[in-house]
Amino acid sequence: MKKILCLALITFLFLPVVFGQEEEILKLKEKIIALQNRGELGFRNFTFCSNILGFASYVPLPQPVIDKKGQLLVYYEPLNVYTSKREGLYEMWYTQDMALLKANGETLSEWKDILDFHYTTKSPVMDLFAQNSITLDGKVSPGKYKFKAVLKDKLSGKLATKIVDFEIR
Repeated sequence: MKKILCLALITFLFLPVVFGQEEEILKLKEKIIALQNRGELGFRNFTFCSNILGFASYVPLPQPVIDKKGQLLVYYEPLNVYTSKREGLYEMWYTQDMALLKANGETLSEWKDILDFHYTTKSPVMDLFAQNSITLDGKVSPGKYKFKAVLKDKLSGKLATKIVDFEIR
């Protein structure tokens, strides 16, 4: 009985600290969302990789060179995706196009809305990552190329484009 009473007292004393802390953390997240919503949509850590394991966990290629029978694999973190808050729910929605371009910018292949991320949750999402891949299988001749990614934020109407050079050997 003493143990139960002691446990109840400890719980009673620390409960306001835990709930106060949660409330403070939520307020900080709301401030971060407000800053992100005002920021420019973009890409962070846009990297050619040999492997992607998860958020901020990837193996970058030493050089942007892909084997002609290999796979073009890109990791990035969408920056400042708009978060809408209504009725206690947080919503994010963006799509992404990608294209394979010749060195002169001419389009070889294009994939519209290859990625469609639409997420609604009761808790704010702070960090996002995405990956793109193109299996080459020798279908593209060795040479210099460009990879183009276009983020389209469906809630804010903002658009961001990233074009990077790479080589196929």
